[in-house]
Amino acid sequence: MNNRKKHVLNKAHELFIEKGFHATSIQEILENSGISKGTFYNYFTSKNELLISIFKSIYSEIEEKRKKLLRGEDKRNIDIFIKQIELLIKTNDQYKIISLFEEILFTNDEELKEFLKLRRIQELHWVHSRLYDICDPESKPYLLDCAIMMTGILHNLFYFSSLENKDKSDIHKVVTYAVNRIISNAKELSISKEQLLDPIVLKKWLPDLANQKYQEKELFQIIDGLKAKISESCMNEKDKDKFLELIDFVWEELHDNDSPRIYLLESAIGTLKGLIKDERCKTLFYELENQFSAYVNQ
Repeated sequence: MNNRKKHVLNKAHELFIEKGFHATSIQEILENSGISKGTFYNYFTSKNELLISIFKSIYSEIEEKRKKLLRGEDKRNIDIFIKQIELLIKTNDQYKIISLFEEILFTNDEELKEFLKLRRIQELHWVHSRLYDICDPESKPYLLDCAIMMTGILHNLFYFSSLENKDKSDIHKVVTYAVNRIISNAKELSISKEQLLDPIVLKKWLPDLANQKYQEKELFQIIDGLKAKISESCMNEKDKDKFLELIDFVWEELHDNDSPRIYLLESAIGTLKGLIKDERCKTLFYELENQFSAYVNQ
């Protein structure tokens, strides 16, 4: 995004916070950002598109910062998950996102309401994916329910704790409390086997998951299984260390990059194949090869 367009987004955002989205006219945006009407419509087809661009810019910033927090860290580290959630809450507060969302909710503007619905599902998907990283394998079928409960718990905890502490809720304390409750709940659900929504519905809500994102998750699950099998296998320690180093590279390349380097992944998977001698590991590795092929060719 060029600097001038970013300047228009910032100035419009300031006006939306000060006056409200619907009360702000395009003419006011032009005057505050110092651009002509022609330039405005060169950037955006409508005021709605401008607002959506503001949201997308902020969420891209959040996503990049979340990835940075996780980079080089253990994906199962609960403290990192807590920091990532705190980042979202602080950013929402900084940019007054909730007040803009609330204004959209009470309008009949279907385009903006549809965008808000999509954003909520995307955030739910992110929470579900991170719980998937953290929780025990037995909890996997119940993690969408847990993700939904977590978003509701956080919303209400902040609302009611702010009634008691009018200055500012302790963000870290509230988020830590919510995360600990949900992780405990996930363990309980794995025992009781109660499920409201199957995580597969995310594929229907977010069609893109039926392709790359969904297949990434399948790859991660197979990788986790392979690592466990290799650790228990009779492979000599030198080959075992090499295998685990390479499989960690595959995981990180898929997880940390928006555009994974396929040629490096293919090379790593080819080397991994040559290291496997245990028949039980070979069966699981064939699943990895097939899933990787589907991922590349989708």
